[in-house]
Amino acid sequence: MRKNFKEKLVLIFISFWAIIIIVRSFIFENLRENKATQIIIKGIHIYHFFIGFAFLLISVIIYYFTTGRKRFVPLLFFGLGLGLVFDEFLYWSRFQFNYWAINNFFAIVILFSIFQLLLLLPEKKQELFRVIIPQKSHKNSQSPLVSIVIPAFNEEKFIMKTLQSVLVQDYKNFELIVVDNNSTDDTSKIAKSFGAKVIFEPSQGVGFARQKGFMEAKGEIVATTDADTILPSSWLSRIVEEFKKDKNLVAFGGLYTLYSGAITARIAVSYLSYPVWLLDKFFSGGWSLPGANLAIRMDAFLRVGGFKTELKLGEDANISQRLKEIGRVKLDPDFLVQTSGRRFKNGLFCGWATYVPNGIVRMLFKKEKFVKLPKVRVEKSLFNKLAFIPLFLSVILLFSLFYFANPLIAEAKYVKVAKKNIIISKNELKEESQKLEKFLVDTEKIKFKINSSKKF
Repeated sequence: MRKNFKEKLVLIFISFWAIIIIVRSFIFENLRENKATQIIIKGIHIYHFFIGFAFLLISVIIYYFTTGRKRFVPLLFFGLGLGLVFDEFLYWSRFQFNYWAINNFFAIVILFSIFQLLLLLPEKKQELFRVIIPQKSHKNSQSPLVSIVIPAFNEEKFIMKTLQSVLVQDYKNFELIVVDNNSTDDTSKIAKSFGAKVIFEPSQGVGFARQKGFMEAKGEIVATTDADTILPSSWLSRIVEEFKKDKNLVAFGGLYTLYSGAITARIAVSYLSYPVWLLDKFFSGGWSLPGANLAIRMDAFLRVGGFKTELKLGEDANISQRLKEIGRVKLDPDFLVQTSGRRFKNGLFCGWATYVPNGIVRMLFKKEKFVKLPKVRVEKSLFNKLAFIPLFLSVILLFSLFYFANPLIAEAKYVKVAKKNIIISKNELKEESQKLEKFLVDTEKIKFKINSSKKF
C-alpha cells in the first residue's frame, strides 16, 4: 500500500461523511418547517450534485499543483465533492429521482462500505526515512562541531531505531550523548552498544535530562531529539548548513510527523501542525521549536541559562522564546523528523488533552502550566476496538433522517392516523347512538308514567 494512503483516505472519508450528514440534516430541518431548500439561479434549479462535480474537478487540479501539507485542501475538497455527488445519486444516475428514497440511502451506504473495506486492508509499515543497521558503532569525535543530545527514560523499545538513524547521518563530525534519566530497563545498555556517551541524570524530567546533556556537550552546535524519533540522513548536514550561512542564527528546527498512533492524530499532525505553530508564533512573538527537532548554538544556550529544569513539559518552547531575545530563531516547516504517536494511541483528543492546556496557558498568559507527562511506553490501545462506534451512530442518524423524511413513510403514517381517527369516530358515533337510544327509552318510560297517572 502506498505511503500515507490511509491517512489521505480517512481525510477524504471524514469530509465526505460530514457533508452528507450536514446537508441532509439541514434539508430535513427545512422540510419539517416547510421552508424552501432549493438553489435557484435565474429560474434554474441548481442541484447540489452539480456543485459536487465542480468540487471534484477543482480538487484534482489543486492536488496536481500542491505537495506536502498543502494537499490537505484538495483532499478535503475531493471528499466534499464526493459527498455532494452521492447525496443525489439517484438523480445524476438517471434513476427516478426521490431525494428521500431508501435506494438513495443504500447508494450512500455502499460507498461508505467501500471506504471501510479499504481502511480495513492491512497497512504495510513504512517509514518516512529508511533505517539501516550499521556494521559498527559510532566513535565520538574529540573536537566535534555538533553534539547530539537524546534524553531517555525506559526507552528500550524505541531508542534503537533512533540511534540507527543517527549513525547513518551523512555528516560525521559529531558526538552522540544519551542521557539516562533513571531508566530501569536496557536503555543505557543499548545506547552504549551504539557508541553513545551515556550520562546519568538522577533528577526525573526531560528538562533536567536535556540540561545535563547540553552541559556535557563539546560541540559548538548542540542538536537534540527524542528517544522515539527517527531522523532523516541529512538532518545534521542541514543543521550545520543553516548555522554556517547565518551567524545571527541562535536556534534552528523543524516539525515532525507521526509514524504510529491513531490515524486521526497522524492526519492532524501531518496537515495541521504548521497552522498551529503559526498561531503560537503570533501569540508568543516568535517561533517555539519542538524538542524532537531542535538545534542551538552552545554560546547562546549558555547566555540564556539553558533549559528551565523544573518544567515537565514545554521546556523546548520556553528556551526558544528566551533565545529570540539574543538572536534569530528559525523554524522550517518542511524540515521534518518522524516520531512515535504513542501519546495519541487513544485518539487525537486524548493526546491533545496532554498538550493543549499547557500551550494555551503559555501563549495567552505567558505562564507555564506545570504538567507532568504520563509515562507511555507502548503504542497499542484498547480504544481502537471502539473506533467503529461514532461511525455506527452516524449511520443510524442518517437512516433516521431518511426514515422520517421519506414520503412513503409519511404517507403511511398519515393513513395510519386517518384509520385511527376513523375508528375513534366510529366508536364515538356508537357511544352517541347508545346514549340517544337510552334517552328515547327513558323518555318513553316517563310518558307512560304520566299517561298512567292521568287515568287514575
